[in-house]
Amino acid sequence: MHEVEHGSDNNAGQAARQLRRVLRLREAVALGVGGTIGGGIFVLIGVAAGHAGPAALLAFVLAFCASLLIALPYAELSCRYPLAGGGYAFVRELLGPHQGFLMGWGYWGAYIFVSGYVTLGFGGYLHALTGLPAAVGALGLIAACTILNLSGVRLSGLAQSLVIGTATAALLVFSLLGLSHVQLAHLTPFFPYGPGGVALATLLAFLAFGGFDMVAAAGEEIVSPERNLPGAILLTLLIVLGLYLLTTFVALGDLPWKQLGTSTAPLATAAAQFLGPPGQQLMAVIAILTTAATGNAVLIVTSRVSFAMARDGLLPGLLASVQSRTGAPWAAILLNGLLLSLVALSGSIELVAAIGGFLYVLHFLFTLIALLILRRRGGPPPAFRTPVPWLLLPLAFACCLALLITSGLTGVGAGLAWLLVGLLAYGVALKVRRMMGKQ
Repeated sequence: MHEVEHGSDNNAGQAARQLRRVLRLREAVALGVGGTIGGGIFVLIGVAAGHAGPAALLAFVLAFCASLLIALPYAELSCRYPLAGGGYAFVRELLGPHQGFLMGWGYWGAYIFVSGYVTLGFGGYLHALTGLPAAVGALGLIAACTILNLSGVRLSGLAQSLVIGTATAALLVFSLLGLSHVQLAHLTPFFPYGPGGVALATLLAFLAFGGFDMVAAAGEEIVSPERNLPGAILLTLLIVLGLYLLTTFVALGDLPWKQLGTSTAPLATAAAQFLGPPGQQLMAVIAILTTAATGNAVLIVTSRVSFAMARDGLLPGLLASVQSRTGAPWAAILLNGLLLSLVALSGSIELVAAIGGFLYVLHFLFTLIALLILRRRGGPPPAFRTPVPWLLLPLAFACCLALLITSGLTGVGAGLAWLLVGLLAYGVALKVRRMMGKQ
């Protein structure tokens, strides 16, 4: 296993709490793609079409550009610090433990809340096929992902590859079969709501690209991270862009955009237009597969962030425990499985998505600041560097600020409340530690 630095907290016993580098490029890309397409391609395509009409195609291109601006600095940092926790590890190393805790707590919370959108979406599609209550389906998915992850990340990564490979092939089949049924008349008028509609759809589409950072969160378990981490992050975005554009074009061309925008299962509704009821059921099955893969990816990233924070003494030490046979952080996996279950039981996709969206965008600001500090320090060049930083970094900051503003009062208020709870708990823990030190 490659050795990496973990700051001043390293000691001889730390090796027992290291994760194993077992994920190759293929599994890392599957993790990123699986964490990205699960909800976006099946739900947000319809929402974007409702706001922008056929110009949703342009919105996805613009969202890809915004995601790429943020992903390039992320890839550079992942080369320098291929550690568990991703963005949290970057900030901890460069800004210190206090800022690291705040960022890690926010990043951890982002995916805990976003998980509700994924797991309840899985439950909704399963309900459409079987009649099983959505909450029961969501809890079943979380239980299955927890058991899978306890078996080790390599097995989880292989399962991720199989599921995403199957789902990607099915989406390509849907798109290729639907191309011959596309009616260009459905694509006019292209800008029914003007630039404002495109802007709003772009913000929604950006959330659909969220997930490339999951690759960095598992950085300590990726083989040859200097090469595979940037490659997996950029390949994730490119693969997802191709899938989104092709699938969105077919959906908009086969179904009037107003109907697509009001459907709760837009791709299944579009498939029914040229494949009939069997096609609709097939797309529902694909949706179940991809949301399941996303749920698995969410559990991986939340458990690795909490594991990394515990290993650094910022969360209870039990969460840094690693099972000797499988190499899995078993305590962190169990805790996050429980937290994801509680979020699923809330039943409110809108609330958890608003909170998770605010916290998710906020964490990118921390990582961009960390990269600026790293650049000022100098040092040996990494295997990957952000090109034309004088232009791309300011644009990345601007994208983050714009997205934070659009989170709404609910997202901002509840997200800040989550951060406040973390800061209070952190303050109490520091005080207790000082008191024990004096004794």
